[in-house]
Amino acid sequence: AVVLWGGTGIMSEFVYRDVAQPLQRMVSLVRNFAEDPLKPLPETLSAAVLDHPLRETVILERALVRLSCLLQLGFGEAGAAMVGRSLQRTPEADVGGGLGENYGKILNVGRVVHAFFGFCDICYFTDLTEILQADVVRVVNSVAKIIHRSVKDNSGAPNKNMGDTFLLVWMCRAGLGVRTVADASLRSFIRAVLEVSRSKDIRKMSQRSDVQTRMPGFKVQLGFGLHYGWAVECAIGSDLKVDASYLSPNVNLASRLQAATKQYGVEILISGQTHSLFSPSVQAMCRQVDRVTLKGTVHPMDLFTYDVPATTVDGISVVDDHIISSPDTTHQLFFSALQPALSDRFRQQFSAAMELYLGGHDGSQADWKRASQILSQLCNQSGPRDGPSQAIRSYIKRRARPDGSAPQNWKGYRALESK
Repeated sequence: AVVLWGGTGIMSEFVYRDVAQPLQRMVSLVRNFAEDPLKPLPETLSAAVLDHPLRETVILERALVRLSCLLQLGFGEAGAAMVGRSLQRTPEADVGGGLGENYGKILNVGRVVHAFFGFCDICYFTDLTEILQADVVRVVNSVAKIIHRSVKDNSGAPNKNMGDTFLLVWMCRAGLGVRTVADASLRSFIRAVLEVSRSKDIRKMSQRSDVQTRMPGFKVQLGFGLHYGWAVECAIGSDLKVDASYLSPNVNLASRLQAATKQYGVEILISGQTHSLFSPSVQAMCRQVDRVTLKGTVHPMDLFTYDVPATTVDGISVVDDHIISSPDTTHQLFFSALQPALSDRFRQQFSAAMELYLGGHDGSQADWKRASQILSQLCNQSGPRDGPSQAIRSYIKRRARPDGSAPQNWKGYRALESK
């Protein structure tokens, strides 16, 4: 009896230590992950777990952590609720071993959210891909790393990577007001532009002889569009393939703003609705570059840009890297250190030309002749050519009447001529 009792005790201790405890840890991991799929997971298992005598449980536990990390990377913030629902114990989830017929009940649920949507594009990507071939992956992932980290550090979340474009999202959370999140979204863009321009790895790839032979003077540049509005956060796809993303005309508008950066020769385009949500000091640092209707819109939209300044002169940094890249830097310090690139005098002259070009809310006070004169002076100034000045002057030349005045049907805005 004593031997039997002792053997039973030893066996119980073995079962608890080598089987029950690992299973409890794994069940706890799944439960915690279902409750909060975005909660950071341990990068490595503890030494005690790794030294466990039953290697099968170590392999299983490590695989579970890695699969959970991959779910976080693959679905992101938009898919958090979807992943959580699929892991929670429900009567529907108890039927069968996979999603199967339960797909609609578990995943096919959307919710309306209000957020800032940003689209980013790598300019001249098609040409770059043709030249670099497989090496273009190094450029894309280097850019993605910078953009994703910049967005994450500034209260946002990367959503989709689509080759040379990225969808980025900022939602207001507890403790963060709309203006704070709005400023953070613009800060993300500015930081990404500056870090890409400073990246040695990206510069090395863009300066390859085969790249410069086909595109002399080429450097990797980004275009950003930013818009605020509602969207449906949901799972898109089928039981064969699912993406967690957002459906809304507002998301499409952010994409069209990004595409329009090429027309205006700027890195960032911001909708008027979004601009109105910035803090007053940040609003003052942006400049209006047009008023347009975009494809899919009826009402005119003001367009704004932020002229990102150069932070190096002859290869020497004039702005501390810590101010640009540290998430601990306050918005006030960040924007005060990164004033718009153009002088106050230039901005004032451009603003006067815009008023003459637009002519009030209905266009009745437009003076295109005088606006064209001011814009011509701005375009002829020494230094880098100003894209918005050239774009508006070119439009005036094409559409003005023979005497240089605005056309009779001018309403104070124009339809953007391409996407």
